[in-house]
Amino acid sequence: MFCIAAFIIFAILGIFSAKYRSLAKKAWSCTLRKMTFRPCDINFQEEAKARLLGKLIITKPRLAKFLDRWIGVFASIFVFLSVWSLLVVFNSGLNLLVYDTCNPNNAESCSLAGESCGITSGKPGFWVSLKEGQVLMWAKDSVLTFGETITMIPNRFKKWDPKEFISDSNSYYKTYDTNKSIALEIIDPSCKFCAKLFGNIKDTQFADKYNLTYLVYPIPDTKQNNGYRFPNSKMIASYLEAVKIYPLSSLNTPADWQILERIFTRKDVDNVDYQIKFNTIYTAKEAEDVILTWLTEIGYSKGDLVKIQQTANSDIVKSSLVNQKDIVENTIKTIKIPTIMFEGRRYDRAIEPEKLQ
Repeated sequence: MFCIAAFIIFAILGIFSAKYRSLAKKAWSCTLRKMTFRPCDINFQEEAKARLLGKLIITKPRLAKFLDRWIGVFASIFVFLSVWSLLVVFNSGLNLLVYDTCNPNNAESCSLAGESCGITSGKPGFWVSLKEGQVLMWAKDSVLTFGETITMIPNRFKKWDPKEFISDSNSYYKTYDTNKSIALEIIDPSCKFCAKLFGNIKDTQFADKYNLTYLVYPIPDTKQNNGYRFPNSKMIASYLEAVKIYPLSSLNTPADWQILERIFTRKDVDNVDYQIKFNTIYTAKEAEDVILTWLTEIGYSKGDLVKIQQTANSDIVKSSLVNQKDIVENTIKTIKIPTIMFEGRRYDRAIEPEKLQ
């Protein structure tokens, strides 16, 4: 291990000073000998120790003696940490390439990731697992995650066709035009980054160039009482699906899109974003009442509201949400939303206006 540690140290020092390059070459030669089960050059070990400890022998002899005694152990620890660091960097870089986040088990923890809501439940890291005595479970999860990342590499380079993931029940922000290609969003009405993407779409008139549609995906979270990350996203998603079944032909913009637009862009009388109120203030009853009020403003009658309310809680809507969940998790396999596809590309984040223009 000493030769390997010496090679790493002298190779780095050799970048800045030529006097260490010859030692780096000798260390590499020694490393090769070790790899082929041959003894290392004893003269090199003594020369390397002299370089590393020479000054300490004069200024701090006791420290030099201690280091000389345990230098083999320190070299082993140094090599282990160096290899570990390289593996972490490689794995993080691979995850960034595939998922646009360096940690697929906790997508939002990566500072290099794009703006998005992670849809995977955050698994504990190494230190938390060590504290809880679950290191083997952590290692197993890490290996499985790495394997999944490898299998997902082709998805990074494939051409994504939104038509593969939509059905006749999908609604479009504007009247469907056969001369335009389809753009598909995956959204949770309660995710703030979905709201940001929607704002960018409006600012760039993106929907004028594409047939814009969506899959609704309330982010699940088993740690929450209702099983979802946001308290009212499942209810909102159910009403979006129910409204699609009872469209109003007089509307230029479908009612489900009008609901999304109000959640994403509007504020209440107190100048508070509706999305914030749905996420942090409204009870389930209050949130549902707001949706029903909006549907009345959009043009639905009391009789229509009764049918929509019943449909929102029906097996038809539940089946539709389950189907979309399956597409998101098992076919598209995104771990972050919003996800948007157009022109054969896929972006798992709230992309910038420049890329939408």
